[in-house]
Amino acid sequence: MSALSIGSYHTYDRMRHEDIVEFLTTARNAGVTWFDVGHYTSAARPDDPVSETDMRFAAARDAAGIAREDYFHTEKLWYGGPRPSFRDQLAESLPRARVDAADCVIYNPDTAYYFQTAVDMKDIVRQMAGLVEAGLTRYWGINHATPAEIDEACAYAHQEGMPLPSVLQLPYSAIARKMGEDGELAEVMERWDLVIQTTNVLAVGVLAGRRAASSERPLGPSGMTRHAEEVRDAFAARAEALGATAAQLAIAFALTHPRTASVLFGASSVEQLKANLGALDLVNRLGTEGVRAAVADLPQNPDELRVGEIDGQPAVG
Repeated sequence: MSALSIGSYHTYDRMRHEDIVEFLTTARNAGVTWFDVGHYTSAARPDDPVSETDMRFAAARDAAGIAREDYFHTEKLWYGGPRPSFRDQLAESLPRARVDAADCVIYNPDTAYYFQTAVDMKDIVRQMAGLVEAGLTRYWGINHATPAEIDEACAYAHQEGMPLPSVLQLPYSAIARKMGEDGELAEVMERWDLVIQTTNVLAVGVLAGRRAASSERPLGPSGMTRHAEEVRDAFAARAEALGATAAQLAIAFALTHPRTASVLFGASSVEQLKANLGALDLVNRLGTEGVRAAVADLPQNPDELRVGEIDGQPAVG
């Protein structure tokens, strides 16, 4: 697996086809092999009926000559509310991405939260086991869940001889460390040998200079973006003192977590991508201790969500 992974929310909706081709070619040539692709019913712009980010990725991937066996393909699956079964979701999303199967699918309870549907971790395990048995994925992971829910899922899968989750998609950044460094979650990850694909390392780009107020739609939890705007200048100054960009320092910090398998980020241009790839050089130059020391005293987000929360509320309806 590559230390950096690319995708995130609506990455390719914001780019022209020829730019996506160059973007993916640049990523591949830099050794990036993990691409996160989701079928989103919401679009990047309020006037668009539905997201086309997965279809745009597929068209550009094929144009770039990236063979299916040469990259790791992750799909999002939603639980609860109006969403159909995981298998039915893949029946719709895989053709959009022009693939027969995913390498990993990630369970996300956002619809369960918004439609107040109770989350049954055993049902999720059984559905995931069915996908693996059907050859529709090799691995599965969890986006939002409490340590107790993750532990329940792993214990049930182990007891029943079903595939255990392999990865947690977890928000973790230099200015919001609570989730990634949660003691109870650390015990669960150690017990079941789980790794992290870190997300929101740039606070949806705000930490690297993006203005939340200028976005056509909410970028994320208001507490996250508000705090990122408050510390953005100080963070950029730390990065500049190290001869790096703010994005490079943010990604480098996430790479230093001992359970990080890969850092997931989005970008909207080849130039941003090339700059962000420099995070690997920064870690190699400073080492883990040097990177963490550079941002050790920055204020943490007082409104940061806890593990298993969405918008400040439990993810379970």
